Amino acid sequence: MASFILQDIVKVSSLICPSKASDPGLSVEAITANHLFRGVGSAMMPSTLGGSVDQNLGLLRVNPVDSLGTGGRLLVLLHGFGADENDLAPIVQHIDPDGRFASVCFRAPIDLMPFGAAWYERNSEGVIDAQTFKSSVIAIGATIDDVCERGGFDRAEMVLLGFSQGCAMALAAGLSKETAVRPAALACLSGMLQEIPDFEYDFATLPATFVQHGTQDPMVDVERGRHIRDVLVASGHSPDYSEYPMGHEISAASLFDLRDWLAAI
Repeated sequence: MASFILQDIVKVSSLICPSKASDPGLSVEAITANHLFRGVGSAMMPSTLGGSVDQNLGLLRVNPVDSLGTGGRLLVLLHGFGADENDLAPIVQHIDPDGRFASVCFRAPIDLMPFGAAWYERNSEGVIDAQTFKSSVIAIGATIDDVCERGGFDRAEMVLLGFSQGCAMALAAGLSKETAVRPAALACLSGMLQEIPDFEYDFATLPATFVQHGTQDPMVDVERGRHIRDVLVASGHSPDYSEYPMGHEISAASLFDLRDWLAAI
């Protein structure tokens, strides 16, 4: 009954390799695992329809990991199903140790019971509700515009990162045919590319794109990460794609690669 929801559940883990633990860019406390039970709890629900959506397409709740100044560049992080705007905050100090970016985490607009949030709804058969998907894309864009205006950031220099369901939203918000100003780069972690009726992607031009996935992911099969890669390659692009012997998580090795990629953007 809940199998269609399991594919979107976020699990952020602290699988730190002993050989890497001494790396100055990462500590044993690099990533928290406190959302493991949150994801499992959410999976027990038959659908996400019990949540509420901001029908007015207002701005999303924002967690400013770093204080917003008038300089620097913007890094926007989008969490997965059942998590919230605090979920990805702990990785920021490790993927951007030099503080080149002002980092903000957005909260998805659909509140789940008893906690957490989602970017779109599904019906009892697992079919994505196109309206909530599109509404979230619009809300992400509007919130990015608001943060850029208040903080003095250039949207074209922004990096958009998403994990799991947040990855689907990063791709949609960054590559929508309606997106006037694209981000400088996209980071797609353990996620998928969702094909939604009447929603068009534009793959003609592509920001620098980083895709990583676990070969042992039980929630979002690695084939979905490969599908992202294959679609982009078929469109004439060369995304940075990597696989890791991990589940639905961010491992130490994947975190190091993400850090190195971001440093070159």
